[in-house]
Amino acid sequence: MERALQTNYGKMVRLGRLFKDGKTLIVAMDHGLESGVLTGLEKMRDAVKNVLVEGVDAVMVSFGAAKHIVDIIASKTNLIITIPNDEKFVIEALKMGADAVKTTYFGEIPLSNEMLKTFSRIAVECEKFGLPYLIELVPVDHSGNVIYEMSKVTMAARIGAEIGGDFVKIPYTGSYDSYRKVVESCFIPTVIMGGPKVESEYDVLKWVEDSVKAGGAGVAFGRNIWQHKTPSVMARAIGRILHSGLSADEVLREMKTIR
Repeated sequence: MERALQTNYGKMVRLGRLFKDGKTLIVAMDHGLESGVLTGLEKMRDAVKNVLVEGVDAVMVSFGAAKHIVDIIASKTNLIITIPNDEKFVIEALKMGADAVKTTYFGEIPLSNEMLKTFSRIAVECEKFGLPYLIELVPVDHSGNVIYEMSKVTMAARIGAEIGGDFVKIPYTGSYDSYRKVVESCFIPTVIMGGPKVESEYDVLKWVEDSVKAGGAGVAFGRNIWQHKTPSVMARAIGRILHSGLSADEVLREMKTIR
């Protein structure tokens, strides 16, 4: 009985949908909050339809965008809503049908006490309502450039776990060995961000392959999917690595046969 009382069944069910086989492919489409209209996201409903393929476990959008695409994704994939740094939005996202919420932070690591308190309040609210919390913590330097150095990314991942996040979105450190150390130091699942659009399909696919081999739980990619010339093909390819265990080379060969 005591164990049952301690189980958060809401989180268990929702995390089970997001990580059906222990891995997840999240298509990040919340960039309009910071950048307005980006190439590939001009028509949001069409952009979402283009990535609803086998292997995609969730789309991640802003609170406002969610209202306009929930009918498209219903019964097809899961919904992660990016919310402001305000715990009052947790219940609103839940009412919207969210399977998880995400907050975004690009800044100095470690966090200030104020930010620790802010994210901790959101974590507590998510726990109360059984809603998984994806916390994105991205270390940047004083010029705003993302820091990929292993020690900083490790610190970011661990802080996200200590705050009470259920999974954490962080930069990829660039190699199997360095990312393995990040994963080993974090007691919640880690997913890597995609960052700017990369021209080499192989490089993107290799990131996915190596990060998963290192123990990562998946990816939350945006521009490297929906700015691809055929978003559905790229999304499916990433899903094949994550969920079928294919290599980047194998997936690249598959991609060439369907073009």
